[in-house]
Formats: sequence, structure tokens, C-alpha cells
Amino acid sequence: MSTTTTETLAARVFPRLYRDSVTLMALASTVEKRDGVERVGAVMGTPGNLTILERSGMRPDDLAPAPDDLVVVVRGVDEETVAAALDAAEAGLTAVESARSSHEAPAPQTIHEGLAVGDRATVATVSTPGTYAPVVVEQALRAGLHVFCFSDNVPLEDEVRLKALAAEQRLLLMGPDCGTAILEGVPLGFANAVRRGPVGIVAASGTGAQEVSCLLHRAGTGVSQLVGVGGRDLSSAVGGTMTHLALDLLAEDEATQVVVVVSKPPAAEVAERLLERLTGLGKPAVACLLGEDDRDGAVPVRGTLEGGARAAAELAGATLQLGEDVAVPDASALPAARGVLGLYTGGTLASEAKVVLRHAGVPAEVLDLGDDEYTAGRPHPMIDPSGRSEQVVQAGGRPEIGILLVDLVLGYGAATDPATPLAEAVAEAMAVARADGRDLLVLGSVCGTDADPQDIAHARRTLASAGVLVHPSNAAAARTAVAVATRKELA
Repeated sequence: MSTTTTETLAARVFPRLYRDSVTLMALASTVEKRDGVERVGAVMGTPGNLTILERSGMRPDDLAPAPDDLVVVVRGVDEETVAAALDAAEAGLTAVESARSSHEAPAPQTIHEGLAVGDRATVATVSTPGTYAPVVVEQALRAGLHVFCFSDNVPLEDEVRLKALAAEQRLLLMGPDCGTAILEGVPLGFANAVRRGPVGIVAASGTGAQEVSCLLHRAGTGVSQLVGVGGRDLSSAVGGTMTHLALDLLAEDEATQVVVVVSKPPAAEVAERLLERLTGLGKPAVACLLGEDDRDGAVPVRGTLEGGARAAAELAGATLQLGEDVAVPDASALPAARGVLGLYTGGTLASEAKVVLRHAGVPAEVLDLGDDEYTAGRPHPMIDPSGRSEQVVQAGGRPEIGILLVDLVLGYGAATDPATPLAEAVAEAMAVARADGRDLLVLGSVCGTDADPQDIAHARRTLASAGVLVHPSNAAAARTAVAVATRKELA
């Protein structure tokens, strides 16, 4: 073990020690709450992770770990604070090891050891650094298991090769970088508690799938299966290999009566093949391709998540009734500045907001705070809302911003109470703006259901009490932003 220090930034390296990303995110979140600690990164020392640390200003100059070393990086107010935080991180890692070693039987460390414990497993979840994920995924596939691969930074050539292998065996390879799935009612990764129903979802986007599934739940229908395929599946390189296998399986699934594919726009040739496949699926289908123009036909195409959910609900015999969009305040209460800033925890929700704003010709700065640039070694903002909260407060001090868009994502894997820190940050941002003689209008929505582990009604009330205008969908919040920025009535 070695320690390197650069002013108030220090890294501690633990040679040949591995912990999965979920454990590391939890460790970083705990240590980051210490007084005087500004940011914590906990990662394996792979080249990809080191690049992310460097881009985010979290890599000391002389930090050069091996790929199988575990690295903890802390930025704090002074060297004493940073050293104490690193000690706490080391203690946390030691506690995990002690807890594991105290088991009468050690936890399985490989796919084959896991299968030896019981032969009923049908799905393996993989959450290792992207450098090592292909080996584990291949072992699982060759053992006859479907795979849910949460790992990101997996080389594209490995994804193409492994998906071809999975398709040959009619096994699902969900991912890499797959965040959401629901198989036979069992949620994997970030997913919501939605009722079972007739709609099967194939999704190349995580929070996009969550928003569509939650809107279907709100419409009174539900989800048969939700198969995530990873964000690159509909690219030219991958060619939709897993999307097409998922469609084959849904076509055979008696519980699935309607199918919706959710994705950012695929490559042109892949989109053409996808629409042909949906047309011949034998079941009603919707293509929800963000940014595309809405059009009807043998397969309806919708360019927003809300539109895709509405069309799928109708095919399932349900109606998505969101009520009227939240009314825009009267002119005297509108902020003088018309600049729009979006601070999102959900990448696809951020993309949907961009689509709505762009189609209306409204310039905006919309950030996906779950992107690697903002999460280098620290928990995703859906797990730990503090990173987004800091950005929200800072928005209150930007005089060019009059309209702030935010999302709130509930469900399994998300923070137990994400609404409170966001509400507190919004209240502080508004106070900062008021002290400068300005108004800040905050618009948002909650992606979740009444069955989620968090209380969705409480979340909405908490945001509303802080001054957020809470909308029934993310697209609805973006439409209000358009109306305020252009001073036009909502359509």
C-alpha cells in the first residue's frame, strides 16, 4: 500500500484488492459525508477509470496504480482532513473484508462457484470494471445463463463478440452499461415497482425505460418484461443484435401483448431493420426513438418518452391521462432571465428535455450528471443526490439562468429519500437568486410509482413545498420551460 499527496488531493492505493462498483460507490458516499471532504473517488485502477479521474481533476500527478489495484482518492480542505478520510475509507474496506471472512461459508467468487451453490440460477449479474467484465460475461454465457451487465467501459469489440455468442445460444446479454431490467416481475438494477401487465419493453436506455414503465403504470396497465440491451446495441457496430433477440423472445411470450422499443435514434440502417422487424412481429408495437418526428403507420414512431408510453398504453387498451400541464405563473411572477438550465440525474430524461426544447427552438444547457464526467469514482446521483444538489445551489448564483429543470428518479437502487436534498438545494438556490434581486423558476417531475420503496406522494409534496412546480411527466416540465422561455401559452 502506498500514499501520494498533492495539496488537498490524495490517493491511497490497495494493491491487488478488488471490490465491485456497488460496494465502492457506497464507500465513496459514506466517506464524502465527512466534514471538510469535498469529493471522494473509489475505483479500480484501470486505464479507463484513471482517464475519468484525470478529466475530473481527481488524479494526483504521481498516481500510477496497476489495473487490479483499488484506488481511493479524496479531495478535502486540508491534508489532515484528507488523511483522516483515507483512513476511514481503509477502515471501511477492512470492515467489508472482516464481514466476509466471518461467514461460515465464503461467498462465491466466480460464476462456477455460484452455480455450485445451487443449480436454479438463470441470470448472472456482472458489475466488475469494464476491463474484466468480458471474461466474466463469457463464463456466464457459456454456463447457459442470461447476463445483466451493469459494467461500463467494456470495449466495443468485446460487446459485439459476446452478443453474437449470446444470440447463438438464445441468451440475453443485457448491456454492457445496462442499468434497468424487469424479468418475470423481478427488478434488476435501477427499476421501479410497476404492476405486471401486457406491455413488453426493450430499451437501449435506462431512465427512458423507467419513465415509460412508470407512465404505463400510471395509465392503469403494466409491464410483462423489461429487457435492457445497453446504450450501444442499436449502433451500426452492434447492429441491434440483442434488441432483435429480445423481440424474438417477447414475440413468444404469452404475457406480452404489446411491445415498445425505447432508444435514442438508432443508426439509419439499424432503424430501418428495426421497423421492419416490428412490423412483422405479430404483435402491436411502438418505436419510441428520442428526437424522431412523431408519425403513424404500421408501427407508430414517437419522439418522446411520454409519447411512446401514451401510444403503447392505447395499444394495450388503456389511456394515459396526465391531466393538464402545470399552469405557467402569471407574467408578473415570471423570471426576467429566460435562460434554461437542466440538471438531470437520468441521462435519457435529459435527452428528452433537450428534444422538447430543441424542437421549440429554445436554447438550453442540459446536463446529464450521471455521466462519467461527473461521477468519476463517486456514486451516481440517483444513489447519492449530494453532487446534483451542489450544482442546483450554484445555479441560483447564475444571473443568466431564470428557468431550472430537474428530475427526481425513485425506485429500487435509488436513494431512500432523494427529494429532501433536492428540495433543500432548490430552496437555497432560490434564496441566492432573490438576494441578488432575481427570480428562479424551478420545474420538475418525479419518475416513480405509488408502489416504489420511496413515497412518491411525499416526494412530490417535498419538492412542491420548496417551490418546485411538479409536473406529471418529464416532457410536461420541458414544455412549461418552453412556454416560460418564449412567453407562449402551453399547447
